[in-house]
Amino acid sequence: LTIPLSALDFTTDSTASATANDWTVIQVGVLLQAVVERHAKSLVEEGELHSVSVTFDVSADAATGSEVTFESRIDRKTRTLVFASGIAKQNDRHLLKATVVFRIS
Repeated sequence: LTIPLSALDFTTDSTASATANDWTVIQVGVLLQAVVERHAKSLVEEGELHSVSVTFDVSADAATGSEVTFESRIDRKTRTLVFASGIAKQNDRHLLKATVVFRIS
């Protein structure tokens, strides 16, 4: 199983898109997590991020050949934790939602 991280085209630190190429739900989830992590890293001035918890809610599979958009949102940031979420959509169809908690060290 390969994760096509190089397929992501970032428009901002919190949004990206890529054209689906026979992706599994796992691949879509990892791509979304990469977008969420990039967004979270952009808000952390010092230290590294470590995933503490990742939850995926799947609604649909990605259709091959169509663009998937990935959007991230930071729900809350404390001194030691970042609570974030994101969604993956294709043609306004919800594919997957992720909720991620990062520890800052």
